[in-house]
Amino acid sequence: MNPPKKRLLAVDDEPDMLDFLERVFRSEYEVLRARSAEEALGLLDQGHVDIIVTDQKMPRMTGVQLLEKIADRLPGLVKVLVSGYTDVPDIQRAVEQCHIHQYVVKPVDSERLREAVREATARQASGDWSFSLGKSR
Repeated sequence: MNPPKKRLLAVDDEPDMLDFLERVFRSEYEVLRARSAEEALGLLDQGHVDIIVTDQKMPRMTGVQLLEKIADRLPGLVKVLVSGYTDVPDIQRAVEQCHIHQYVVKPVDSERLREAVREATARQASGDWSFSLGKSR
């Protein structure tokens, strides 16, 4: 019998991006979807999640603000931030304050995203918090 799949929470206010994230990860993970940071917080309160992949730019609460809210509460959560913006000081601050494991710049292809989650999972397991800027190819 196979072990249960890890749970990945995809957070994005764009339905097309949520569909893309689910297609990318559904073969390896149980994928939960949230269309806002507030919805993501509700799902995180309801049950165990292993990995969160969140967009940065969302209405009402950004991806970084979401990750700041859960940083102390869910220290074992693997955190991946996806954004079309490359403001390095903001990214570095987020990495340091929220212990983000990987940052991916849009547009991103499916293989790069899978690789980012694998790298993030390895960093979380090793406790490596060094700053790196993951770029799409």
